[in-house]
Amino acid sequence: MPAVEIRYVGIGQLTLYIISEDELRMIETGGPSATLLNFAVGFLFLSAGLLGSLMLTEQPKSIYKFNVFVILLVASCITGLILLVLWSRFRKDASKTIDRIRERALRSAGATIMEGPGS
Repeated sequence: MPAVEIRYVGIGQLTLYIISEDELRMIETGGPSATLLNFAVGFLFLSAGLLGSLMLTEQPKSIYKFNVFVILLVASCITGLILLVLWSRFRKDASKTIDRIRERALRSAGATIMEGPGS
């Protein structure tokens, strides 16, 4: 087996962040905000489609079918709007987590753990 050459090139300052499993998961997934936004957009598009169908079709023959259609339209619109409001409240969670991790580094600035080769 040939010898492997390892070359160390300094990059100046290297900062290591110790993060918890929850913080890593939050950064990876972006928190619940991505799922809330997907469902909000889905429900709003559903309500827009139902509204378009309602406007472009003839008067329904059955009042029961019309009522079900309107109830689905209103429920999907309200659900979409509620999910959109929830998304707007949770959308900053990942960036807040990253800021909290960086803030820990600022509090412990100047701590040297290990010197590189040649020191």
